[in-house]
Amino acid sequence: MAEQQSYVIVGNGIAGATAAEVLRAEDSAAAITVIADDPFPVYYRPALKDYLAGRVREDKLWARPNSFYQQQNIRFVSGRVVRIQVGQHSVQLGNGQEVGYSRLLLASGARPARLTCPGSDLPGVCTLRTVADYQTVLDRLKAARRVVVSGSGTLALETIETLRHRGYSVIHLLRRRTLWSEVLDATASDLVLQQERRDGVEVHLEEEIAEITGKQGQVQGVVTTKGAHIPCDMVIMAIGIEPIVDFIKASGIPCGRGLKVDGAMRTGAPDIYAAGDILETTDATSGRTRLLGQWYPAIQQGRAAAYSMLDLLDSNRQFRFATFYNATFLYGLDFASCGLTNMPARGQGYQELVADPQPRTYRKVILKDGVAVGALALGNRSGVLAFKRAIDHGVNLLPVASRLFADDFKLSAWLDRQGVPPAKLSVNREGEAAMREAAYSGVHHPTLVTLVKAQPRSEAFLLPQDSPTLFQGAAGDPLPRLVGTRLNPTKVMVVGRQVGVYLLIDHPTVSRRHAEISYANGQYILHDLGSVNGTFINGARLETGSTHVLRQNDEIRFGKVATFVFQLRTSEPARRDEPRRPGRTELHEMKTGFYDPAAGGQAPPPLGQPILTADGSLLLPGATAPLAASEVAKLAHSPALIVLARGVPALFLLHGGKRLLIGRDRKADIVLADVLVSRQSAEVVPGPGGFYIHDLGSSNGVFVNQTRIDNPYLLAHGDRISIGNSTIYFMAAQERIG
Repeated sequence: MAEQQSYVIVGNGIAGATAAEVLRAEDSAAAITVIADDPFPVYYRPALKDYLAGRVREDKLWARPNSFYQQQNIRFVSGRVVRIQVGQHSVQLGNGQEVGYSRLLLASGARPARLTCPGSDLPGVCTLRTVADYQTVLDRLKAARRVVVSGSGTLALETIETLRHRGYSVIHLLRRRTLWSEVLDATASDLVLQQERRDGVEVHLEEEIAEITGKQGQVQGVVTTKGAHIPCDMVIMAIGIEPIVDFIKASGIPCGRGLKVDGAMRTGAPDIYAAGDILETTDATSGRTRLLGQWYPAIQQGRAAAYSMLDLLDSNRQFRFATFYNATFLYGLDFASCGLTNMPARGQGYQELVADPQPRTYRKVILKDGVAVGALALGNRSGVLAFKRAIDHGVNLLPVASRLFADDFKLSAWLDRQGVPPAKLSVNREGEAAMREAAYSGVHHPTLVTLVKAQPRSEAFLLPQDSPTLFQGAAGDPLPRLVGTRLNPTKVMVVGRQVGVYLLIDHPTVSRRHAEISYANGQYILHDLGSVNGTFINGARLETGSTHVLRQNDEIRFGKVATFVFQLRTSEPARRDEPRRPGRTELHEMKTGFYDPAAGGQAPPPLGQPILTADGSLLLPGATAPLAASEVAKLAHSPALIVLARGVPALFLLHGGKRLLIGRDRKADIVLADVLVSRQSAEVVPGPGGFYIHDLGSSNGVFVNQTRIDNPYLLAHGDRISIGNSTIYFMAAQERIG
């Protein structure tokens, strides 16, 4: 049996918490330890501005429950790491305790940068990073009228906008002439500054704080580098972050402003990885180092680090952090960017295409020798995701350059016709990207063979053909020959010799993580993970790293002796005295699929299930009002999603091959106003056999029938989807009528 892996994560911010979740999902038996001096789970940093505005209560800020570590079977150690003993594979805490590791993730985050000018330690000089920082600001605001904000990034802008909406006088000091100079060009910056000034903000360009003055221990004003005296009651510093790398430098690991990693999130030290705000990146064009300090990249870095620690990171389809899709609001203006957004001072072949001017709107794309390398949109961010798709796949846009911003031209449709894969919005584990691309396009991956599709009521099994004592399921019990292992369509199922995998095969010719089976597009896909002794289908060895679509009665051999047969079995409808699948809607044999009290011969409705009322409306569990009869009637003609957001049902029809984006973003097709929901959480897309839902790398997961999905999932009539605090029912009643 392979030795149990021991993973240690330093830091419990979003990067560390995300990595811990991925590690546990992929390796249920590993020892995972999180070390942090803050005992509380990660909070949702993008919602802190809403907390400052009074729109979100403090108890809604936490992105993970207090029981998070206990639920995930993760050991939490409260303390501060002071040194890494690289040769001994251990970390030392401030109290002298040592914790050993097989692989280590550094995700200790960053602290807010502060000025060192006279008066910077006066009460009333605040930073904004933690919940405690915001609580301090809220308390100070009770006695304040004028506030000076220093900084030029998104944190400064969000804070200024919030304070103005609360009625405070705000003075904004910028070190340069432009806002957020790493991303915005002069035109975009001017548009945002105009918004500020229209809102009554007093803006000072190329001016910083030289001194903070006070009386009787209270802030009274600031003196700027230009000699101006500005009276105020409070100063908020939003001038950037400083990665917490003190203990890393003390351990002899090279650091700059932050810690550098390679494409697999590895540091220069063996078995040590890093993710989140602790990192510094280098712009490939300018060579300038940069600290991102942003929520979404930190999540993706945490995922990438975890997959890399597990040797599961897809190196062929790596997520490029230099081209991540960044969408937000800049003083009320929609904003999105991707890749290079400022023309390089030097370099040949670059071309900037700008859309025709429109009020409070600015859009552009940058090409390098005709290939898209960056895009920026302010005021109207539609189309930036299509540009990201072109950037990710190196598409030459010269053939359509003159039409890119025309009202009658849709870049996404043009890319579809060119067969361009979808945009890379998330880090991929091995094999995941191919499945996602197939789910988007409805076209099978070229390496896959033709499939006999799994039918909606079919269940799939691997039946052992050798000694069942070699094979153990998740509970660790030997598998009966006639029952075998039931395959789970919501999970990526690992087969191997490592304790905690989905199907454990205790034989020396089987690799620790030998192969995996996934479900996508109505089919089960077998993927070899680079095993030493191979994976065989009907006697033929799969090429290392390749995939195969499983067909009825396929014979599968892992290593030299572990042989199974793949079988699909048609399930009979469950009897009423049988337990139903957890979370699934129990449906009834009638055209709507719901309990109808007007129909005869029916048993009473089960508790917690939808009920069709006498007037034809539909009452859903947890709803504060029924879905109107006129809406229910539409279910007979089209598949649909019924969304319960804050108890109110809303119907979204799925027809014409339409894809529906679900998330907190205002541009989403289904907007869920919930801080636990990512801006782009999931998407429902048409494909072979019906509609699929897949997670777009959401921070808190997408659940179908109480099970978290980690690959595209074919929806069935009555499936109950949970995203954040919202419940969504998938209905395809018209299939039952036919």
